[in-house]
Amino acid sequence: MTTVVAVFKYQGTLGAQQAQNLGESTTRLGVRKIAVNAQERTIAVEYDATRMDHNGVAALLRRLGVPLAGA
Repeated sequence: MTTVVAVFKYQGTLGAQQAQNLGESTTRLGVRKIAVNAQERTIAVEYDATRMDHNGVAALLRRLGVPLAGA
């Protein structure tokens, strides 16, 4: 297993549903941990790089309703 941490910037604020979706996403194959920094509007995702890549993590965040900046 190769653990990688990717940091993404998001726009606006995260609502209750998005927060719940993020909390449940650690059950997804490859995602180990998610940390949100509301002040900096960033989300750090620790994931297993043998199971997914940076683009896959970004796509997962979008499916969960996170408004990624520059996406």
